[in-house]
Amino acid sequence: KKYLMYLLKNSSYYFFLLGILVAQNSFEDFKRKEAMAFEDHKNSIESDYNNFVLKEKRDFQEFKKNVEEKWMNFKYSTSTSYVSYDEDLKSRSIVDFDLGKVTVEVILDDKEDDESLNFEFDTKNRTRFGHLFQNFPKNNLLLISTGFLFYNQNADLINDEFSRSNTKPIFQNLSDKKIFKKLIKVLSEKDDSGKPLLKDQLIGKNGKIISPGKSAEIFAQEQIKENKKTVNSYKAKDGKIRNMFSIDFNLRSDHKETRGDLYTKEIFHQSQRFKIDPAIAMAVTETESSFNPKATSHIPAYGLMQLVPVSGARDAYQYVYNKDKFLGKRYLYKPQNNIELGCAYLGKIRHVYFKKIKDDEKAMICTVAAYNTGVGNVSKALTNTTKISPLVKKVNKMSSNKLYSTLLTDLEHQETRDYLKKVWSRKEKYN
Repeated sequence: KKYLMYLLKNSSYYFFLLGILVAQNSFEDFKRKEAMAFEDHKNSIESDYNNFVLKEKRDFQEFKKNVEEKWMNFKYSTSTSYVSYDEDLKSRSIVDFDLGKVTVEVILDDKEDDESLNFEFDTKNRTRFGHLFQNFPKNNLLLISTGFLFYNQNADLINDEFSRSNTKPIFQNLSDKKIFKKLIKVLSEKDDSGKPLLKDQLIGKNGKIISPGKSAEIFAQEQIKENKKTVNSYKAKDGKIRNMFSIDFNLRSDHKETRGDLYTKEIFHQSQRFKIDPAIAMAVTETESSFNPKATSHIPAYGLMQLVPVSGARDAYQYVYNKDKFLGKRYLYKPQNNIELGCAYLGKIRHVYFKKIKDDEKAMICTVAAYNTGVGNVSKALTNTTKISPLVKKVNKMSSNKLYSTLLTDLEHQETRDYLKKVWSRKEKYN
């Protein structure tokens, strides 16, 4: 009886303890489930990235094989050039954003180009241009490979009439026709933000900027007329004899500055957001891609600031949004996304990994090198260890000049040494 009374008297206390135990067990169970869900999510992201890299490599090798079956050589996009093939793989354009040159190439089976594109000067055209042909025998009418109609001393008059009319260009050779078509495509192509890839980078004879549409068509005709077409004959891997026809022309002389101007506002905005020097961010972008929005490297890395999906891009996204997410090339080709994460990655290196380096200039020297080769490799160059603490201790005792010269000597890869030198010299023009 006494024991029963004791239990009843203290039951509230025991229920309280029981509640605590149950709550603790529930919380531990909740934490376990959260940890498992987090691990599952992380593994899923890792799997997405691994599959992405494998697919990119597999697709690239398959594409390379198909191109090499037909072409004399294989050309592909890099960090500073953009190569675009037509679906049938018989035409391609190469935009070299560093040198400022555009090349258009087409391939035809042997003898295919010799079969002239027959042109009949129909009644309607004879009526329209008849005043230019009066008193001249028909056999003096010439069609040349530039695709323009010429007739002795009246050549310029006829050319002008065709340019002003809605008449499409007339081509005697199939190669000229295909070059023209590919030229129009590259002049009209857009980047992943929807802006023309060559926006403001070409100037016509009249001094006006070339834009998609009629001015692009006239510009394309002019390039075919004025630039020497080269022809190379070869035997392809598929056993066929083919000819490769190509022309090239230059972008405007200040093409790099003009292109950089398109991104200056966004780069300055994101630089300030992540507390880094905008001049350094501009110099990094120029060095990474020559302001090529379709920049691609074999690593693979994508976009203006050449972000690697599995490392720099992922690290930067977690830094900005505090969550892990798969980022493919479509996301990274968009200039705004790329600039945001590129500046964020510079910011994280500076303010997280190198936050204990007291002097900002020295911190940024290390940051620029680390952006290219990784934090561990910068530490290794200075301290023979990948740990950050010894690096910070040593850097804080060095002068900026000593640090810079030491990295230019002791960084393992020549590519990184050249990279640091380029960025550090180019930043001056953006100050």
